[in-house]
Amino acid sequence: VLTQARHPLLMLREDSPHDVVPLNLSIGQTFTTLVITGPNAGGKTVALKTSGLLALMISCGLHIPAGGDSEVPFFRRIYAHIGDDQSIENDLSTFSAHLNGIKGIVEHATSGDLVLIDEIGAGTDPQEGAALAIAVLEHLTHQGALTIVTSHHGTLKAFAHDTPGIANGSMSFDSETLTPTYEFRANLPGSSYAFDIAGRIGLRKDVIDR
Repeated sequence: VLTQARHPLLMLREDSPHDVVPLNLSIGQTFTTLVITGPNAGGKTVALKTSGLLALMISCGLHIPAGGDSEVPFFRRIYAHIGDDQSIENDLSTFSAHLNGIKGIVEHATSGDLVLIDEIGAGTDPQEGAALAIAVLEHLTHQGALTIVTSHHGTLKAFAHDTPGIANGSMSFDSETLTPTYEFRANLPGSSYAFDIAGRIGLRKDVIDR
């Protein structure tokens, strides 16, 4: 249970630490797997990193930048697969590197562990990637590991909604200003807002309209 949690690096970067939008996230009571969706650059990966870093800080006996009613267990192990490890030297594509990271997690993660996976099932055919992601999440949920993943797959949103032990969450987006708010919303799937974000970045309007 994280209340008013903030990533330490964001607090150091901002002129006023209180300007950092806090994370309020809970997992482990009625569900053990959380699928976070929402816009690109909307804070999904930051939510993953904040959860993992604060759990590590607790295990080291450090105070964490979070509300006093937060509850963080001592995890036996913390697995994090975040970022793109593709490599020409090691003959790894984006997807094969992604699978390499997930393979070790699937083989070892169990109850008492925290698992964090960014953009699960990405880098390949969307249908096949989503199917693999669902199978991985079913396995990790059955093992009892607390699991938080991010995704843009619509199939995963429906899967999380329909499957006991798995829940949706999302980062919100202000459709009027076309900007992310960085606020986490429990039990609600989120849209990727690809066209809105493309327009905000300045991609040609005729291409977006097409």
